[in-house]
Order: sequence, then C-alpha cells, then structure tokens
Amino acid sequence: MAKQFVFYFMVLMVLFSVLLVVPKTEAQKRCVKQLMPGTQCLLAKCREVCLGTLKGFGSCIEKPPGSDKYTCNCVYNC
Repeated sequence: MAKQFVFYFMVLMVLFSVLLVVPKTEAQKRCVKQLMPGTQCLLAKCREVCLGTLKGFGSCIEKPPGSDKYTCNCVYNC
C-alpha cells in the first residue's frame, strides 16, 4: 500500500511540474474576407491581392456550391 502511495505521489508531482513548465500559448485569430466580389476568381490574382492588402492567403471558393462561379476569399490574422 505504501508503494502505491509513493508511486501515485511521484506521478502527481511530475504532472504538476510539467504543467508549470509548459508555456501557455495564445492562438492567433483568423478572419476571412471576400475580395473582388462579383468577379470570377483567378487564383494568381487572388493570392497577389490578398497578400498585398491583408498579408494573408488567398484561395478561390466555389460560390454557390455546385456552380462554376468562384470568389476570392482571403484568410488573414485579425
């Protein structure tokens, strides 16, 4: 019984010390903005505009789903 207590106590101490050492990180919030609405998306142009204006990553998204029309969406750090 005493061996179990010592074992559990040591495991608890290790877990507690790990929790104190691990730094807390804050995730960056991501935002999505539609660029150049009403125009057909060209991937190279979309990425260029997104990177230049919002320092983000541009991609062409099908809108509405099932159609052949694409819009430029920019994902960036808010």
